[in-house]
Amino acid sequence: MKSLFANVDTDALAKQSPPSPIDADKRRVGSAAVKSMDRAFVSIEDENRRLHDQLLSSESIIELDPDRVIGSFVNDRLDIEGDVSFQAFVEGIREAGQKLPILVRPLSGRPGHYQAAYGHRRLRACQILKRPVKAIVREMSDEELVVSQGIENSERLNLSFIEQALFALTLRERKYSREIISDALGRKEGKNLAYISMLTNTAALIPEELIRLIGPASSVGRPKWEKLGSLIKDRQLNRSQKEAVARLTASSSWHDVDSDKRFSLILETLDRSIKHAPEAVDVVLDNGVVIAAKRSETSTKITIPDNRLPGLSDWLLQRLPELLTEFQVQQRKDSGMS
Repeated sequence: MKSLFANVDTDALAKQSPPSPIDADKRRVGSAAVKSMDRAFVSIEDENRRLHDQLLSSESIIELDPDRVIGSFVNDRLDIEGDVSFQAFVEGIREAGQKLPILVRPLSGRPGHYQAAYGHRRLRACQILKRPVKAIVREMSDEELVVSQGIENSERLNLSFIEQALFALTLRERKYSREIISDALGRKEGKNLAYISMLTNTAALIPEELIRLIGPASSVGRPKWEKLGSLIKDRQLNRSQKEAVARLTASSSWHDVDSDKRFSLILETLDRSIKHAPEAVDVVLDNGVVIAAKRSETSTKITIPDNRLPGLSDWLLQRLPELLTEFQVQQRKDSGMS
């Protein structure tokens, strides 16, 4: 034993002291901190999983940034902010908060962004107020999304006829069945399938841009929209109708009225353009004989006084094929064709 410890410096060894209680505590605290951090990371991962599951749960209501939510790919509202009741709706949410959540689905390829199925007015109000929007997040196909809109549509009293009609027509053009369209409009009874056909047939008479120009026109029903459609051929305004509508929409009377009045103005304008007297043109010949012509949108009627110019009518009728050929040759020359 003596030889084993013969080279040990007992004085140096005596100077060494055991770790103080403070150092020991520090080491214990350091070890505890590491363990605490490990537990924190696990907790964060658990919270992330919980939030992810919450996002995918149709039973959970969460708050989203409203600027990260876009509208449905088939909008059933023509003019949200143009509705006279919308400002009061916004003030109601400002004062009392959002009572009912909207329904959204995650946007594929855009993490943190969503698409609304219903609740577009609530979404727009929250965007204006710059406050989070309460939402239910659910994975949905396109078909499930439009059918989900029926949840709200079935309870609405203020969705106008033409909003329903244009919505139904848009879905029909996307190849959805009448049954799906009926569900999307909240009309699940089979007997209402005929109503879907009536909606789509009416909307198909009128250019979509004209409908959106007018707006929802809440007090205007099917008969008046059908009357407007009867004034339009092949869902296209002709040249004079486009000019008349352009003059109307540029006037002060257009910007100062609501959607119902705009419908009336459009109807009057197009109706007047159909009923206005044809343009009259008189051709005075050298001998003072007058040939009268009346031109409308679709035809020109020429009146020849047979008692003053006997035989001219027969001569023109006989020469019409030759004159038509001459006219077509001249047209080709004017267009640069050989």
